[in-house]
Amino acid sequence: MERNLNETTYQLLKQDIMSFALAPGEAISAAKVASRYGVSRTPAREAIVKLEKEGLVDIYPQSKTLVSRINLSRTRQEWYVRYTLEIGMAERFIRKVTQDTIQAMERNLRQMELARDEAGRSLYLTLDHGFHDIIYDTAGEFLAKEIIHTQITHYNRIRYLTDLTPPVREKTILEHRQLISAARKKDEGLFEECLKAHIGRLEQDQQMIQDQYPDYFEAEK
Repeated sequence: MERNLNETTYQLLKQDIMSFALAPGEAISAAKVASRYGVSRTPAREAIVKLEKEGLVDIYPQSKTLVSRINLSRTRQEWYVRYTLEIGMAERFIRKVTQDTIQAMERNLRQMELARDEAGRSLYLTLDHGFHDIIYDTAGEFLAKEIIHTQITHYNRIRYLTDLTPPVREKTILEHRQLISAARKKDEGLFEECLKAHIGRLEQDQQMIQDQYPDYFEAEK
């Protein structure tokens, strides 16, 4: 029971940070987290410590605890990890892809199309991650998927903000459709090319978000 409560508190706090319900630079504490989710301070403290290890919380001993601002250097490194992992598994994905895989990707895409308006924003973002989870699962790269979900935190916050932009949502849907087409053809070269184009737009996305939300970013040294 206690373990479930700890995990639930951690997941709720992480979701609020990743979705900007708790903004970068905002002060938090065990007391504030406990009150927010109706739990005791023990699971609240454990959630904060766990999220510090994931780079989402900055703890200043005897001083304060803040939601971490987005660090551009870390963002670039995290993007490189994701890019390397996903491009590296293209061959295995194409080799293992089945009709069931294609159908799962198509179902996901249909749901994304239905959720792309403002009302379905939260579901859309979950589906975007889910689409790529299908690629990881099909390739058998479960550790890589775990790394993406737990360690690529600064880059994923930029992904969250860019996915809120209607033109980016439309572009993402188009690129997912192209990936499905390449997978259906079992064309490894085309699939890898589409994946590179899809994941490779960090610089333009980052600059757009930095211009819109300058306070969310850590000052570069």
